[in-house]
Amino acid sequence: MPRYLPLHDVLQALTERLASGEHVILSGHRRIGKTQLMQHLEANAPDAFLPTYVVVESVDTVDEFYRKLISHLADQSFLSRWDKLGWQITSRFKSINIQEIGKSVRFGDAKSLDYHAEFCRLLENLEPGQPIVLMLDEFPQALENVRANEGDQQVRKLLTTQRELRQEPRYKGKIQFLYAGSIGLQNVVEGMGFTKHINDLREIKMRPFRRDEARDYLQCLLDKKLLQASDAWLETLLDRIDWLAPFYISLLIDELHASPLAEQHIDEAFQAMLGHRHNFEHWHNRLKPQALTKQEYRFCKTLLSSAADPERLGIYYGEACNLAVQHEVIDEVSRLLNILQHDGYLARDEQNRFRFISPVLRAWWWKEIAN
Repeated sequence: MPRYLPLHDVLQALTERLASGEHVILSGHRRIGKTQLMQHLEANAPDAFLPTYVVVESVDTVDEFYRKLISHLADQSFLSRWDKLGWQITSRFKSINIQEIGKSVRFGDAKSLDYHAEFCRLLENLEPGQPIVLMLDEFPQALENVRANEGDQQVRKLLTTQRELRQEPRYKGKIQFLYAGSIGLQNVVEGMGFTKHINDLREIKMRPFRRDEARDYLQCLLDKKLLQASDAWLETLLDRIDWLAPFYISLLIDELHASPLAEQHIDEAFQAMLGHRHNFEHWHNRLKPQALTKQEYRFCKTLLSSAADPERLGIYYGEACNLAVQHEVIDEVSRLLNILQHDGYLARDEQNRFRFISPVLRAWWWKEIAN
């Protein structure tokens, strides 16, 4: 991979929010670069706070969620980054005689550890100052996992305990949370009826590259592969990608091998990129149960397939409502359209039509799913 090129305005806004003590949702379409931004922030930690990146995608219980946080903070790779903080955390674990840190964290007397309570005790043991910022990637997926495994009430418990941690004065200056994921947290929580539990969070939105940023990233990729392209062909490449997210740019360049570039090479690379189903299958899988009901999935699949039709220019809202009636999901049509927009499938154009954001994703959907 080439050097990471952060979106400086987004990074600055995120850093300022966290430095002021706020808790944040980092939102943005799927594959737009949220993970890379968090990892960049962790590797370039500012003086005001101590960011650390944690993937919680596999979590499927409330206990497992807090166990994972404790295990991460107790890991030597984290502790070694900050000597004073590491000493505070280590001394806390020594005081309760933990035998084991792993999937089965236990006290020395073999009683099961109350993961949430112990996480709170750990925070009480820390000195305020530079707060730990836990950057929780795939948190919305964890909520869906907990719902499937333990039910709505346990999702409510996880959301309420997180809110309490964010608002408890004793923990101010000790811990902050940043939530992100490839599906929108707001949509997931709204679908469960728990929106009030996250209304204290500030949202920072990711965006695609601007044209000049995308050109720099594109040139960096080409240089790495020792490929040459004229300015005109660079512009052609950007035009073909159109939705200038790093993911799509990287996929196309991965399929380019000839130099100097010509139109035939770009066409061949574009078709080769679409041939790798695994690059895009997550967009399809996201819509399958457990995320949606069978009727909701069928509605979304039909709507997206119609929007992907090369003979069409998009789907009007009235057409979407007609499809929703046919699939018996008319009461959920607004929520489902919000999901498709927020998670990186569709956007409304100037004529108020729903169209695929990315022509690359549109071409893949038409080729692999619609037909």
